[in-house]
Amino acid sequence: MSMVLFIVIRLDKNYNKPIWEVLTGRRDGGTSHASEALANIPSPFSNFTTLMQSFASKNLTVHDLVILSGAHTIGVGHCNMFRKRLYNFTGKVDADPSLNSTYAAFLRTKCESLSDNTTTVEMDPGISVASDNHYFSNLKHQQGLFQSDAALLTDRGASNIVDEMLTAGKFFTEFGQSMKRMGAIGVLTGNAGEIRKKCSGIVLFLEEQYNYQGELQRNYYRKSCRGVEQIVRDITWRNVSANPSLAPKLLRLHYHDCFVRGCDGSVLLDSTPNNPSEKEAIPNRSLSGFDFIDIVKSILEEECPGAVSCADILALAARDAVSYQFQRPMWQVFTGRQDGRVSVDSEALAGLPSPSSDFPTLLQNFQSNNLDVVDLVTLSGAHTIGVTHCNLVAKRLYNFTGKGDTDPSLDSEYAQTLKTICPLPIVRTTTLGMDPGSSDSFDNHYFVALSQNMTVFQSDSALLSNPLSATIASHLQNPRLFFALFARSMTKMGAIGVLTNGEGEIRQNCRVVNA
Repeated sequence: MSMVLFIVIRLDKNYNKPIWEVLTGRRDGGTSHASEALANIPSPFSNFTTLMQSFASKNLTVHDLVILSGAHTIGVGHCNMFRKRLYNFTGKVDADPSLNSTYAAFLRTKCESLSDNTTTVEMDPGISVASDNHYFSNLKHQQGLFQSDAALLTDRGASNIVDEMLTAGKFFTEFGQSMKRMGAIGVLTGNAGEIRKKCSGIVLFLEEQYNYQGELQRNYYRKSCRGVEQIVRDITWRNVSANPSLAPKLLRLHYHDCFVRGCDGSVLLDSTPNNPSEKEAIPNRSLSGFDFIDIVKSILEEECPGAVSCADILALAARDAVSYQFQRPMWQVFTGRQDGRVSVDSEALAGLPSPSSDFPTLLQNFQSNNLDVVDLVTLSGAHTIGVTHCNLVAKRLYNFTGKGDTDPSLDSEYAQTLKTICPLPIVRTTTLGMDPGSSDSFDNHYFVALSQNMTVFQSDSALLSNPLSATIASHLQNPRLFFALFARSMTKMGAIGVLTNGEGEIRQNCRVVNA
């Protein structure tokens, strides 16, 4: 039944009376994407400008923003959504000065550490089981739980609306009106959408099923080299079992390949007398895993001469190296890549993001490769595994602004730990784990460390400088969401600038172009 104007009364159990009218006739959508939720739902860390832009994009006003924030009068919030306000607001082990000090002390008794991800706290202290306007009274006393709550007082117009909502009757009237406006956002009616038989049964969920539309294929080698994926997997798992450090090396090698000229195996080419290859570029001089790719290639040449590209071998090996820990493939690798014939060191230097990059630079780099902010944050999670060299973090530790200082966005205790590992004078060959305490395991701990300002690169910390990327990073502390989105982003990355259908070649030797 589709009757858009049919009126259903919303009842509130606390008052036994209608609170707002619900116009019906909505139809159900057929897709649900995690990245869209991350990009569109305002973060509890948002400032006023970000909140206002988010609401305006849905045709809601500042008035609606303030009124609907009043929904925080009921329910609970998790410690990880506001703990930074309590313990490390500006990265200097400080509390948010806009938070009532007595209330902050109370919250610290509930959330005793930066690592607490499970404890919940009432959003409206004392009466979070009742729907009322007490939220606004708390807000005026600087007792809003989230940074986004406090942000309402930073704008004069919004603050004036908060004052108006101290009158209970006015709040209920206005809340009903704003809920009706929110309930009309982007609705599907008429022939659009469907009526689901089961509400949780949708066409696409989470984004584990990334809808790749390019030239690559599933089982591309089913005729020319049947069983190639099993061969690569067996060799890779056997080698990673003996040498776990191979996993991050192959993952990094695949990433460095795809971000320069696309995923064409150009990073594997050796230099020639007249042409320094990508291997010679400064960002690539610490790459390894080339010998392993050579081994796999030689075995496949015996099985299927001239059939399997070096670019596909690298994409498959990177997936299988990470997947060994889980004993199952962690993402789909579409195949059919051909190998490029060009590899230039200057292109690698220009195309690869630096570990000292700021957020705009990182985002621009990813967008130039048809990747978005969700991909940027998610793929940064690859820093959960492997090591880096002290020379890449030395500036953060010893001379951040050229005055012999330490990066203030770095946790002070962690900075001291890093200085112990990387003392002056810096030894370029000394390595340190990129994910403290978890650098041997592929997991989502990187995002926990990021929330505690305990990541090694400046480019990691840069993710917290943008409200949207910071929100995404916070959500990725959920392991299921991280693994699903990492799979999606790796599939997208693996399709950057691929050569197919005669655009490249199948190298006989991954280190040199065919004669």
